Amino acid sequence: MKKENRILKYEEFSEIIGSSRRIRTPHFLINARKRESGEARIGISVSKRNGHAVTRNKIKRQIRYMIGQGFDLSRPVDIVIVARAAYDTADFEKEKLELIDAIKNIGE
Repeated sequence: MKKENRILKYEEFSEIIGSSRRIRTPHFLINARKRESGEARIGISVSKRNGHAVTRNKIKRQIRYMIGQGFDLSRPVDIVIVARAAYDTADFEKEKLELIDAIKNIGE
């Protein structure tokens, strides 16, 4: 993902999480909010419950890859994806299908 497609600031994360539509799945909590214009922006949050830094970074890389494979970044929407503690890095394909099914209709 390009830098302009990422949400990086704490204030933006808080604003989107506080005033948006929520989608819950067994392994993800997804907050989505429509934007006035521009491309999609995505923020990824992984807590310490998911494991040590190496594991958390691997989860973030996997989620970025999933987004790149199955989501159209040209839609004007802000999305914050929170990986739950049940996320398993070994079940990548199952997690990928779950995330893509959850976000495919966001922003329409």
